Amino acid sequence: MPSVPFTPLATRTPAQQQNLRLRRFGMAAATYGLGFSILGLCWLLGLFPGAALARIAALFLLINGTLLVTFLRGWNERFADPSLTVQQVCLAVTMVAVILILGRNIQFLATPFYSVLFVFGMLRLSAREIAGVAVYVLASYCVAMGVRHHLYADTWDYRVEFVGLALVVGGSVWFAVAAAYISSLRSRLRASLQRIAMLASHDALTGLWNRRQIDLELEASIKQADRHGDALCVALVDIDHFKRINDRHGHAVGDEVLVLVADRLAASLRASDRVGRYGGEEFLLVLPATTMAQAAALAERLRGQLEALRALPAGEPAVTASIGVAAWRDDENVGALLRRADQALYRAKDAGRNRVVAEAPA
Repeated sequence: MPSVPFTPLATRTPAQQQNLRLRRFGMAAATYGLGFSILGLCWLLGLFPGAALARIAALFLLINGTLLVTFLRGWNERFADPSLTVQQVCLAVTMVAVILILGRNIQFLATPFYSVLFVFGMLRLSAREIAGVAVYVLASYCVAMGVRHHLYADTWDYRVEFVGLALVVGGSVWFAVAAAYISSLRSRLRASLQRIAMLASHDALTGLWNRRQIDLELEASIKQADRHGDALCVALVDIDHFKRINDRHGHAVGDEVLVLVADRLAASLRASDRVGRYGGEEFLLVLPATTMAQAAALAERLRGQLEALRALPAGEPAVTASIGVAAWRDDENVGALLRRADQALYRAKDAGRNRVVAEAPA
């Protein structure tokens, strides 16, 4: 297969990716706000002291303010995961431990709070990362229980605390297992989407751009040339007597010829050039910032390289190609440019094939 870079159909720009991370952070902050509202309700019911609520509010503002500045300044992009999902989840887990320590009678909040954090994390984190979060949850919970036992020994109920521990351990294990499954599904879905995007823009046999995508590439190149006043040429490459190759040697050999030709074309072009399979045995080359003389010379070099290929069994004639070259004219659309390239290609065929014909100057 030719080495052609794969570009997803819906690639986000860096600014769009950062905006998406900010929205995710906003959702996380809203979750913090919901948890703080529950603590406020506990305070109203006399289950959580007002001084502790003030400390949690200050901690809430400090953490989220720091994260907001980090995202707005772009500091998050220095991390392997710019979304900072692990960091946000672990900070929230730490806050839960602090809440458990500051509140004598709110141990029942541990399981729902941890559950929300696991759900938030499992949509982004890998199974290994979720397992690490689960270990941190259990460790921080055990530390919090040890401190609670020291602070509230006079009202310590081992039965309640044991049930709470069982819920946290069981929930952590369940979420870790569920996260592993979801991570596997995400990987398979990502691979499927990449495959679909690949099939939508690439030719399945040769790996080159397909007709639709090479047309889009040509449109983009025309806009670029019009904007900057650059030269632009196209070349239509047609394998000579391809039907005879299929009839004589079979379609499997014909497919091998197409792949070899595609490989040679892709390997011989500049990084800025584009090549796609335009039809059955036709290929379209888009050559930005290229004059007619340069395009004709490139086409002649490619014609010689294709003729030198040994694509057929020994004793069979060489595989050759006819090439028509045309230069873009100001205010010309894609269709008009391709019609002139096609006309040049047919003149090459009429002249005996295995040659390059460049359109006559306007």
